[in-house]
Parts: sequence; structure tokens; C-alpha cells
Amino acid sequence: MPDHRGHQGHRGQHNQEEQIPRQIIESIKTCDDLSKLSASELVSIAEKVGKHLKDIGLKTTQIRRFLDGVRKIDNQFKTDKNKFNGELVILLKPKLAYAAGREEKVKPLMKVLDPAIDKGAKSYESFKKLIALIEGIVAYHKYYGGGD
Repeated sequence: MPDHRGHQGHRGQHNQEEQIPRQIIESIKTCDDLSKLSASELVSIAEKVGKHLKDIGLKTTQIRRFLDGVRKIDNQFKTDKNKFNGELVILLKPKLAYAAGREEKVKPLMKVLDPAIDKGAKSYESFKKLIALIEGIVAYHKYYGGGD
């Protein structure tokens, strides 16, 4: 049932999140760090999440905004990979929470990326996989017809 802001109540949230298979979220939560996620696993996750986000009507720009923030952090590390700071990566979580608080349709993305951010903060190699995952989500979202 919509609340006074027109948002779905708890049932609507639960249904949107359930459409992203639990094994996707569990595969991210159970890996030590994202660098150990194979390319084929990463692509499979990105495709399923990208399609789901398109199906629920999330706009590409909402995902790209977050990707842009991740890339800004990456630019800080590119000059010296030894200066990698997992704390900066963890600070992406409040940005994602803010976006999810503003737009209900971002919550399923948050369900996937929240544990991925934790794993992506472990090393520069894991952080690069986090970037590849988000880029893949954007690509498949667009592929399945997601718009701005």
C-alpha cells in the first residue's frame, strides 16, 4: 500500500528484493573478496541484477551516478596503487543508502552492492572487480532496454 509519499509499503519492497535471486547476494557475501569472483560469475550477477533493475523501472542515470562516485575514488588510487584505502571504499555505503532512501527502486541495487562494497574494500584488485560489477550492471540494464 503506498504511503503519503507514494512509496510502496514493506510488501512492495520485499517483492522487488526477492526478484534478485538470493544466491546472487549470497555468492557475494560468502566470497572472501571480489578479486576471487570469476569473470563468468561477475557477468552472470551483473546480467541478472541489470535486467531486474530495468524491469522495476530504475533509470540508468541512477546507477551511473553511483558508478561515477566509484570511479572518482579509483582515480585517487590509480596514481599509486600502494595508497589504496579501503576506508574510502566503505564510505560509498552511505551514498548508496542516501540514494536508496530517496528512490525506492535503488533498494535492490543496494542489497547487491552493500556486501560487494565490503568485499571490494579489501584490496585494490577487489575494488577493480567492484567497478567491473557496477559497469556490468549498467551495461546489462541498458542492453535490456533500461533508459534515462
